[in-house]
Formats: sequence, C-alpha cells, structure tokens
Amino acid sequence: MVICWFLIIATMMVPAIGAADEQVVRHNLSFPQKHNQYVHVSSSFPVNAGRMELTMPSWTPGSYLIRDFAAHVEDISVTDDAGRRLPLNVSTSWIDSNTALLNGASIFLFSQDTREFPQEITVRLPAGWSSVHTSLDPTSAKHVFLAGDYDELVDSPIVAGNFIDYDFEVDGHPYALVLSGKNKLWDGVQSRDDVARIVKAHLDFWGVSPFDKKYLFINMFMGPWGGLEHDHSTVMMSSRWQMRERQDYIKWMGLVSHEFFHAWNVRRMRPEILVEYDYDQERYTRELWLAEGLSSYYDDLLLFRSGLIDVNDYFALLAMEIRNYETMPGREIRSAELASFDTWIKQYKPDENSINSTVSYYRKGALIGLVTDMAIRRETDNRASLDNVMRQMYARYGPEATVRPGYPPGAFEDMVESIAGTGVRKIVEDMLRTTNDLAVDEALAWYGLKLNRDLARTSAENNGALTPTGFGVSWDTSGPLLLIDQVIRGNSGAEAGLLPGDELLAIDGFRVTTEDYVSRVQRLRPDEQVVLTLARHGELIEISVRVQYEVPESYAIFPSEKITRRNKSRLEAWLGRELLFSR
Repeated sequence: MVICWFLIIATMMVPAIGAADEQVVRHNLSFPQKHNQYVHVSSSFPVNAGRMELTMPSWTPGSYLIRDFAAHVEDISVTDDAGRRLPLNVSTSWIDSNTALLNGASIFLFSQDTREFPQEITVRLPAGWSSVHTSLDPTSAKHVFLAGDYDELVDSPIVAGNFIDYDFEVDGHPYALVLSGKNKLWDGVQSRDDVARIVKAHLDFWGVSPFDKKYLFINMFMGPWGGLEHDHSTVMMSSRWQMRERQDYIKWMGLVSHEFFHAWNVRRMRPEILVEYDYDQERYTRELWLAEGLSSYYDDLLLFRSGLIDVNDYFALLAMEIRNYETMPGREIRSAELASFDTWIKQYKPDENSINSTVSYYRKGALIGLVTDMAIRRETDNRASLDNVMRQMYARYGPEATVRPGYPPGAFEDMVESIAGTGVRKIVEDMLRTTNDLAVDEALAWYGLKLNRDLARTSAENNGALTPTGFGVSWDTSGPLLLIDQVIRGNSGAEAGLLPGDELLAIDGFRVTTEDYVSRVQRLRPDEQVVLTLARHGELIEISVRVQYEVPESYAIFPSEKITRRNKSRLEAWLGRELLFSR
C-alpha cells in the first residue's frame, strides 16, 4: 500500500457558536502554488459548543503505520465567521507538483463532534488542469463533491490534473481505468480490456457485487510501486514503461487483482478491531495474514482464472512467492499472527536486518492460502475449497453480515472446521501460531507438481556452466561502491561476521568492483576459503569467509514425471481452467 505525502497550507474557517444553519463540514482545495508542491485547504466546521478539538489522522486505513500527517502542515490559521483569528499550533508538510493525488487522511482535519456530518469538498483547478476524479458523489456544481461522513472522505482519494479515463462495464455495472496523463508507452484500451477481465474473474469468484457506484482504478505513472485500496476505488503507482515487457505488465495486472480483491477482503470484510477506525493510534490485530496474505494468494490465482496469463506464468509467480518466503530467515522468528500484530513497527519500517527478524504476512499468508486450499480439497475430496471459506466468511462478516460486521479472532479457523473438520483446522492453527515451515511440497505433490529450489544451479550443472556461488549476502550496487546490503542469517557471510554497510575491496588480495564481482565470485568453488578485504567505518579489515552456493534467485514449479489423470483433475479444479498437458 502506497501513501503519498503533501505540503499543506490549511485555513480553518470556523463559524461562531450557533451560527451554523446546517450540519455540513465544507472543504475547499486549491493549488495557487502547485509549482512549489502546495495544496491549500480551507475548511468550515459548524460549531454548536464553546470548544471544538480539531484532529489530523496519524494513519490511513489499509496502511498500518503511524505517519504523523500533521507534521506536513506548513501553516494553519483559524477564524470565526466574523473573520476574527483564533489561536492554533503550526507544523509542516508537502504535495506533488503536476498532478495532485490527495489522500484524505493526510490533508483533512476533523473533530469528533462533526465526524459523522456530511463533508462537502470543492476542488478549484489551476490553469492547465482539466479533470478531477474521485469516488465521492458529485453534486450539481462543477468539481463539488459530497461524502456521507468523514470516514467516507478519508476512504475516497481525489486526483486532479489532466487524467484520461477509460470507461467500461462488467455485468451491467460501471467501472473506469483512470490514467495520470497521456503516455505513448502505455496502451490504454488494451489495459482497460484486461482490467475488465480481472473484474469479471473477481465477481465470478465472490458471486456478489458490493458496489453501489462507479468503481475507479486510478493508475499514477510515478513511484514508488504499490497501491492502496478503497471502497469504490484503488490508487496504484507504476512505471510508464510497465506495458513494454510482459513480466512487468503481468506484475501490474497482479497489482490490479490484489487491490480489487480488497474491495471484498479488507474493505467490507475485515477484522473487528478495524471496523471502527481510531485515527489517533494503532489498531492491533493478528489477522493481517488473512486480510493481506490471502489476498496475495488469490491475486495471481484469479489473474490466471481470468485467462490473462498461462499456466507457466502462474507457476512462475507461485514459485517466486515460495522462494521469497523460504529465503527469509525471519520466518523462524515470527509466526504469521505475530508478524500481523507487529506490522506497526516492522512491516512498514524495514531495515537491513528485517530479513532475519521477521516474516512478511503477505508472503506467508499467501502460502497459508495455498496449503489450506489443498488441505480442504483433500479432506473433502474436492467438494469444497478455500473459495467456499472466503465466500462464507464474507456472507457472515461482510456488509450484509448474518452474524456481525467484522470477524473476531479465530473466525477463519472456525469456518475452516465447519467446512473441512478439526484435522484441517489444526493444520491452519499450526501455520498461524508457530514458525514451522509450511507444507508447500506436500500441497504441490497432491496436484502432481514438483518444486525445484535451485533452478540456476541445476541449469548450470546440466549445461556444464559455472554454478552460482557467493557468501549469502545481498549487495547494493546502485552506486560506485560494492556495499553489503543484507547479511542473511544461516549463511557463510553471517558466520564469518560480515555486516551490512561493509564495502568489499578485494578477494584474496585482488581488486573487485561492482562490474566484475559476479564473474569473479562465480569462479570460486563451494567450500573454498577466501579472504575478503573490506572497508568498515573507514577502517580496512580482512575477514576469512567460506564460499557457498549462492542463495537461489528463483524456484520453479513443474508437473511431476508421474502425474496422473487424478492429479490433473485436482489441478484443474484448483486452477479453474482446463490444462493442456494430459499425463
């Protein structure tokens, strides 16, 4: 999830006590200093008491990190309806220049007294800007929108500039792909059609549409990469070159699929602690492996079911998910539940040791989905699956909740047990609460598949080429210096005492640079001992290190030589499409 930051000048126009003739909060946005990356926010609050406390959120739903948005307000003043200036504190912040991407939590103040009031937003475009896009309801006035309350305002990002929208319909409901300007490198029509196929696959999966207004897929051609989900929109960020290479475009379509899945799983079906937002402080939950991780399981699976990628593409994506999880030593430290709970201090604040100290609930959650799906199918002889669990969870805890909105801890496990029995529940509980490795090989074997964990080494050995070797560290080669970025626990570099930030100068006395490091190291043999000359905090040191097979960069999934028709039937039931191989 990506959050954008803004410089803000906010002027609060507060009517005098009793002066308000309607219970509406009004916000005006303008851009007189867009070239300096400023947005001016003027808000008017009806006041019916002698005191009103105004607050800016510290975080935004969907991105679990205290971001202290108030630190990005540069100037703020408050007056009553007679123009008399009232005292208030001052702080600092910033915005983008050519196109505005406005996340409500980062620019709009609120009070508890007026949080449930309707919120009217007027956007005044500067010269040269032509469009405003938001999922907020338009009024009869141009560029004036209405939110039912402050929570809806926060959930409805606003983009302004010269955007291009590509409208489409799926099952009679309106959608739009909104792109941040012209881009000759990007085929808008093709991407719109592909997004429509993704939408159809998701609607078929859930069996119900939750939308009562047009849904917007807003794509910003800017960094960093990522997206943030909302009830009736998602904002994504990508490169302008994303469509020029197939694997990059598949990655973008996977992002679309992931964010759209959140329209059900997170936005409307979410942990009970997140049903009511407290914008001032953290909201701890142990279920983000479900909210984010299972969304990560289904994003690529539904992309395959949509027909936009082939089976080899899907297997490559799944193999990379497994590789990224298994090469993270932190999986032995943090369970899926603890990683979810720790998100406020770990997931969005990674450091050079994060790979050793925690695990991504996105990655582990996705593989929990894979293993749980297989276990349910195996136990029920393919009569039920994780798909059924997700649909039942949505029916029970979604907007039309048969029980209550928001699921309590253990609700997923209860649902699994009701569908597949206590044995599968115990499998799920073990994956959630322990650091035991996941049974991915067993899951794949049930479908007649095998996992190769060292594709590059196998290929090199088969072709008589040099095998990839190294020290179990990752390198930062973005600059002229060859710097250690991460030292992965359990590998030879960690055993020898290499540290993040060490600069490699020589191997066995011979100079090494960013240009020739790979070719030099690949000529070393596994278990050979070499001496590295390093610069650490300005001091030259030498450390003896054992050469090892390098941490594999990729895994591969492929059909077993003994795959049976029964395996193939299971595989097709899981993937949701007929497959070409017939063994």
